[in-house]
Amino acid sequence: MEEKKKGMLDVLAADEIHRYMKARRAVNDDTELSAMVNEYEEGSAKLVKMIQTEGFDADEAVRLSNDMDYIGFILSQNPMIVELRAAYKAMNEYLASVKGQVTFSCGGDCSSCAEACAAKPEQKDGEA
Repeated sequence: MEEKKKGMLDVLAADEIHRYMKARRAVNDDTELSAMVNEYEEGSAKLVKMIQTEGFDADEAVRLSNDMDYIGFILSQNPMIVELRAAYKAMNEYLASVKGQVTFSCGGDCSSCAEACAAKPEQKDGEA
């Protein structure tokens, strides 16, 4: 159990995780940028909800869509957002590689870790 705990701490201490957390904090600490991100997320959610409603106002949907495109473009040009996206991608790639290593090394015998995993072989009827 102690080895498993240490392994998880190693994953959390990875440079990719720290890079993402640092980029996330930088965006959150910038009040203006953070407000723009929130406006984009809220506007996008509103647009999705709007177009799922029967009889929605198409002109309003187009206006909101154009607003979200503009805000999205502005955000995509911000160096802190560019770094956040790159850090997020690197973190996800790292976590996927860790999952792949764990799955590869597991072999499907759960007696040692008692965890469900993707590598656990499917049991046929009558097998224990």
